[in-house]
Amino acid sequence: MTTITRSSLVRGATLNAALRTALLVLGFLEITAHATIVAAARGGGSRRAPPPDLLPSLEQLSTCKFKGTINVTVSPEFVGTTWRGWGTSLAWFANYVGGLPKQELSTILDLLFEPINGLGLNIVRYNIGGGHHKKQSPQFYKNSESDWRGMPGFKPTEDGPYDWSADERQRNVLLGAKERGANVFEAFSNSPPWWMTVSGDVAGAAWKGDTNLLPEYEGAFADYLTTVVAEFATRWGVTFDSLEPFNEALERFWHAGTDHEGCTFNPPEMGRVIKYTSDALLAKGLVTKLVGVDSWDGTTAQLPQVPNHELLTRINVHAYVNRYFSEGAAVSYERRFGTIRDTAKLLGREVWVSEAGPLSKSGSFWDVSLFMARNVIETVNIMEASAYVIWQAYDLGAHWSFVDFPPNYPPDYRGKMETPKANKRFWIFKHFTMLAEPGSKPLKVGSDCSHGMTAFYSPEG
Repeated sequence: MTTITRSSLVRGATLNAALRTALLVLGFLEITAHATIVAAARGGGSRRAPPPDLLPSLEQLSTCKFKGTINVTVSPEFVGTTWRGWGTSLAWFANYVGGLPKQELSTILDLLFEPINGLGLNIVRYNIGGGHHKKQSPQFYKNSESDWRGMPGFKPTEDGPYDWSADERQRNVLLGAKERGANVFEAFSNSPPWWMTVSGDVAGAAWKGDTNLLPEYEGAFADYLTTVVAEFATRWGVTFDSLEPFNEALERFWHAGTDHEGCTFNPPEMGRVIKYTSDALLAKGLVTKLVGVDSWDGTTAQLPQVPNHELLTRINVHAYVNRYFSEGAAVSYERRFGTIRDTAKLLGREVWVSEAGPLSKSGSFWDVSLFMARNVIETVNIMEASAYVIWQAYDLGAHWSFVDFPPNYPPDYRGKMETPKANKRFWIFKHFTMLAEPGSKPLKVGSDCSHGMTAFYSPEG
């Protein structure tokens, strides 16, 4: 058993030798650790830790009523599989950030992807856009954040050629992340190209919940996605490790006239697209793996009923939970994340959190920060996920963003620019990214505050 006391969590403290050499213990209490704690836990300090004035006190942050001593028992039994890393999706923020002047763009890329002074995010999810038809989707052209959400497509018309100059801004962020050390890349789709849809609108069908991909274009959609994946490898040197054709497709959220892409698929249609996409990857000789289906817990549980689900090599899930806390946080996490864990084990698949964030979460900054810290912890301890990907690493909403940087509109970047800066949420998340690095292994952990801690074993010490 390892005992952590208040004196172990102040600047200049020395951690137990077991933690120093092997275990990386994270949690609400450890969020207040400083550079010397990081150095002790890592056997040296290779990453810059948060400055003390950007961190709360134990009393502010802990929900465990910390009195001075907490008993922590770490089991040698591994939880889940090897940790793959931390990441972000690029839609939609990269469609703005990627067109900023060089200095501001470079600063934001450093903050998010550089491994020493930045967050060191190593997983990047690139959105293959469906393009938009201006007449059908006026919301995409509002002079607001919705401008970001109109993701360009690479085949603007059915009969025309591919346009490989499209989506330059998102691509700038992708390539900038790669230059800074990101090494796991996933391509995903929110909607087929507008000309493949029933409504002619990439936001969804005319009636909420209806399927929007025309049946005769199911094979063409798979060809579109895999053609983009192949072109990125040859043209820009980005090999996508995985491809996800769907996004919350079973949730039935999407309908025409809204301000971002979305497409409902029912299980039979989803199964056909899975098969078409798997066949297209093989036909093009691509090493990219097919994954799915980017749903919440209840719809993830439907995956065994989706035809051809066995062709998916990994399960992607969304870890939004705050709408369901009327039953109590502990019960909600166990029920919802446990459902995902059990489905993944039934299918014999690894599970990633491919989207997470404080969706509709209200309260103070610390309320939201605590909520997201616990969200990370429970995805490891209960869901047994092997990666954690934020939906928006930069956003107008302070509760989502890791970077403070007020954008200027219209998006031609005229006018005076402010310097992007790491905010408090950046430093809180950095405690996770710098202590649980890719290649480490989650361990079973129990404590007097079991929902506030998780542990990792690092083979490198």
